[in-house]
Amino acid sequence: MPDLSRRTALTALLGAPLLIAGCSVATPSPSPSAVPTGSAAPPQDLVLEDGPELKVQTASITVQRFGPTGTHWPARTPTRKDRFAFVVEADPTWSSIAAAIERANAVAPNGNAAILVRPGTLPGFGAGSTAKPVLSNVGSARRKTRVLISPRDGVGSVTFSASIRLDRVRGVTFLGFWLAPYSLVLSAVQDFSWAWSKGQAFNITGNSSEPTADVDLVECVTPEARAADADTWAFRTAGQRIDRVAVIGSYIAPSYKAAGSSAHVDTLQLSGSEGMSGIVFRDTAIFASTNAAFIGYPGASDILFDSSLVVGGRYMLDRFPLPEGANDFTSGYPSAVNGSGTVDILSASGSTFYGPLRGTWKTVSGSTVIGAQAPSVTDGAFDAGATTMSADGFDTISPVPTDDVLRSIWK
Repeated sequence: MPDLSRRTALTALLGAPLLIAGCSVATPSPSPSAVPTGSAAPPQDLVLEDGPELKVQTASITVQRFGPTGTHWPARTPTRKDRFAFVVEADPTWSSIAAAIERANAVAPNGNAAILVRPGTLPGFGAGSTAKPVLSNVGSARRKTRVLISPRDGVGSVTFSASIRLDRVRGVTFLGFWLAPYSLVLSAVQDFSWAWSKGQAFNITGNSSEPTADVDLVECVTPEARAADADTWAFRTAGQRIDRVAVIGSYIAPSYKAAGSSAHVDTLQLSGSEGMSGIVFRDTAIFASTNAAFIGYPGASDILFDSSLVVGGRYMLDRFPLPEGANDFTSGYPSAVNGSGTVDILSASGSTFYGPLRGTWKTVSGSTVIGAQAPSVTDGAFDAGATTMSADGFDTISPVPTDDVLRSIWK
């Protein structure tokens, strides 16, 4: 694996000149500020020149876009303007990627490092909570920046034969890996990001020998509704905690259970035997499944919807009509957020919710509820939206992330 052998490939991938330490006289860009692993603050996304929000003009009104835009960048990850101390190619095998991660930590523990994966197909062993991991106990959470791992030839050039599980992987960012139609499950990862990816599910299970902490899922996209008696995404603890997870610029379509099914189907569910804290949804769109778009549990705390869109009630049907044979909401239309019985675990800032919200919310500012009564709030209050939204309206604020759109914004 020759070092520094793919400068032009990484330049094309990141869209700007790659600066190799010691090989360029260009003045380096300042490194983005980092959130240390273990910090009480949730991971923050690093944003490129377009700014923290991509906005569009509609009838002279500035409207925020929810979901993937290609402008969100993973935390603690070198950007396209940074110098790289270490760049290496890896074959499309998990053993080659693992070896490259360890080599990056040995050669450049305090420098920016990139691993470029050659075209090919990576195997998988399933995305169950106990499935054999494709990577296990690799990397370091003590790096100055995360190791950037991307397909050498761009999104779509590395494919998968099945769903995958990663266990105890630390200090890395996987960016631009197209999982669909398969899924990902993360166990005990730390200082970790999975970014710019289309897949069926991006799940977290805290069932390993270590806690899961300091994770971002950046522009992770599940674009199509499915007929299934299972949650679309899920974060679940089992023997270990999950702390500080940021879901940024992502898009999650619903799952609709079958007629007569007794399953409780949500788009993203939190659950488990241990605690979970610091879950942040930023610039993200979530469309409700049969029962709810999002559901927490009493063991969770500090859940924040920050500049996000959560669509429940009947409104998600404007984008995702019921498939044939699906349950016709025999228990009523779904909640946007189901926090029944919870007190002060949910907060919202600058977010919009369609449909019912449950529980007593902790802090709320600049956020709107449409089509339902606002819940109790300890500090602040929800605004009551006076308008509904049509399918065309959703297209304005959260366009359908088609394959062509995703390839364009992630090129």
